[in-house]
Amino acid sequence: MNRRVRMSLCGLLSFAVHFSHAAEPASFPSQPLRIVVPAPAEGGISLQARMLAPLMREHLGQQVLVEHRAGAAGVIGAAAVARAPADGHTLLLASTALAVNAAWLPEQMPFDLLSDFAPVSLLSTAPLVLAVHPGVPAKSVPELVALVKRGRPAVRGGGNAAGSLSHVALSLFAHAAGLRIESVMFNGGGPAMQSLVHGQFDALFLSAPVALSLVNAQRLRVLAVTAAEPLRPLAATPLLQQFYPGLVVENAYALLAPAGTSPAVITRLQVEMRRALADTVVRERYAVLGLSAVGSTPEILEQALRRDVERYAGTIRQGLLPLQ
Repeated sequence: MNRRVRMSLCGLLSFAVHFSHAAEPASFPSQPLRIVVPAPAEGGISLQARMLAPLMREHLGQQVLVEHRAGAAGVIGAAAVARAPADGHTLLLASTALAVNAAWLPEQMPFDLLSDFAPVSLLSTAPLVLAVHPGVPAKSVPELVALVKRGRPAVRGGGNAAGSLSHVALSLFAHAAGLRIESVMFNGGGPAMQSLVHGQFDALFLSAPVALSLVNAQRLRVLAVTAAEPLRPLAATPLLQQFYPGLVVENAYALLAPAGTSPAVITRLQVEMRRALADTVVRERYAVLGLSAVGSTPEILEQALRRDVERYAGTIRQGLLPLQ
């Protein structure tokens, strides 16, 4: 994001801060808030929810509970929030996986991503990393590709879940490199990560926040990052697009409320997200974890959701993400 855009965004957010408290209902929040994390507790979404909840509690004056409802690449937890009362007390911390599923299997979705939720704020972005088990005799992307093409032994790949961003990245990588990878999908990033660590699978695209602690402990080896620019904690790790131009896959994390939530409540929540993400300690922790703190208006988040759905619909039309 260039400086002019950042300055414009700051201006919009300052405007929101100035007027939000006069407009918000005096009764909000009137009870503890619940952030639904539609993924297992070990994932990058959960990590952010646990960091943000204490800051929200401090500024909103109510308990902020984190509830994990994993399954179906985020669809189960998201459906629960879509059905919740539209009073701002039940929120969804979502990732790009929901946009992938909205484009991939729309007829199987129990909600409409673009009409059943009220956007609050884009929180952060993070790339994935291509990680392999230390026992895999490949120290680089070209070596991994050569190993797969030789087929001796077969290289097994995994994904967080069917329709997850790791599934997308694995499919795009296999297509770009001309590979056939034996793949299995898991029920979330935590189980997939554990299977990789224990050597049950050889290669996996993991979210950067999840992978970094394991890389530092030498339990995983990272071969590439799916970002457009070098990632600070892995500055020496090559970008995947250096080998396959244009292969950039980044996860976006966002806060959503049920559709019909009062605009004044949405503004209050968005302002508190901006305040939390502007905290110097939070921004530094995000950077160390490979996350880029963002903070946005609801309008910017809505535009980002629409772009992601359109992007992955195009990926599916090209046959790069096979339908089940």
